[in-house]
Amino acid sequence: MDSHSEKNINSKTALLRNNLKVKDRLILSLDVSSKFEAMEVLKKVSDSISTIKVGLELIYNEGLEIVDMVKKAGYKVLLDAKLMDIPNTVAGALRGINKIDVGMITIHTSGGTSMLKNASETLNEICIQKNKSKPLLFGVTVLTSLDDDDLKKLGYDLKFTELVLRMAKVAIDCDIDGIICSPNEVKLLRENFGHGFLIATPGIRLAQDNPGDQKRINTPEKAIRDGSDFLIVGRSIIKNTDIKGKINSYLDKIEGELENDTDN
Repeated sequence: MDSHSEKNINSKTALLRNNLKVKDRLILSLDVSSKFEAMEVLKKVSDSISTIKVGLELIYNEGLEIVDMVKKAGYKVLLDAKLMDIPNTVAGALRGINKIDVGMITIHTSGGTSMLKNASETLNEICIQKNKSKPLLFGVTVLTSLDDDDLKKLGYDLKFTELVLRMAKVAIDCDIDGIICSPNEVKLLRENFGHGFLIATPGIRLAQDNPGDQKRINTPEKAIRDGSDFLIVGRSIIKNTDIKGKINSYLDKIEGELENDTDN
């Protein structure tokens, strides 16, 4: 990437980040399996946030029509497609996804340089041709359900921190808009690669929350303080009896940390 392109990307990222409201920074993961459950959750959310993550569980149970339902309810969509295949197949999938107009799409960084570059270029070309805004492409690094022992069993000699760093560098070099990692790697990414890209973090829990099946977790305050732009939270919110109240608890933590950062 030449310096001119890098400056353009950095300025776009900075502009997007500066325009984020507190409600934009919390993304609710709709971890349910039916349209009925999804609608019940959305009713309780009642516009307190702006973006909903639609993932594999809901897609495979209800189909991509669920995306239109979420959009009609007034929310932006992070389509957690976790794309990974040969470059041509992923490019074809992105052409299809682009027809449903989502705001963010996830792709596995482990798919490699050719896949990531082709994905980014394909999205750019489509959106220029259609004269429409380009969805943000987020590269998934190491799933938050994995730790060092899991990686060792998979044949990796690296610690998860080093693997996340390597995967993130590949994605950033391929012009991917953002990185998805656990809150425990955010500071490391910012120290090594700066702020010219976005970071979204699952594995976010309040101190009293159940970690569930995620191993690399931390608090919203820690994630925001270290440089995360978006916090992705699912079951901790949707399994709560007071969904709106739980969302507000997270938003309060985010806002408090942002204000602390401004004061410093």
